[in-house]
Amino acid sequence: MRSPVSLACLGALALGVVACSKSPTSPASRTVVASVVPAGGSVAVPTGSPVMVTFSNPMQMGMQTYAALHLGSVSGPVVAGTWMWSGDRTQLTFAPTMPLQPHTAYTLHMGGGMLDAGGAPVDYQPCVDRMGGAWATPTMMGGGMMGDSGMMGPGWRGPNGMYGMTFSFTTA
Repeated sequence: MRSPVSLACLGALALGVVACSKSPTSPASRTVVASVVPAGGSVAVPTGSPVMVTFSNPMQMGMQTYAALHLGSVSGPVVAGTWMWSGDRTQLTFAPTMPLQPHTAYTLHMGGGMLDAGGAPVDYQPCVDRMGGAWATPTMMGGGMMGDSGMMGPGWRGPNGMYGMTFSFTTA
């Protein structure tokens, strides 16, 4: 027969396990990139197509600051335009100032330090596995020994030391 104290300890332990399983950093509730349009590696993308990133949970205010569309590679110039959130802050859409150029390579860059509404970093691993994403390394960013692209601050660098995720595509 168990004492009431040991039963209470077991109950508290079980409650702690259940509470921890609902943590915002647990895999089940962690914010991931649900989709990227156009996906990395896409070719013949119509020049008028939207550039959109959908997240599995709402994102923190200001995170659009850590999104950029580059002409060519991630070290290329940033395309002028506006990033806009959907009402529920789960979809980020880019509207370029001028139409994208035909037969041209572009790279979408999402900062590694982007945070969801709960303050947890976005998990980009599904982007590598399913969406043609590639980790943005310090070398890609021009951040070798002395270089700095301007996209290497806290919102750009993630907990894994990478500077977010890139998705390259070519227009039609």
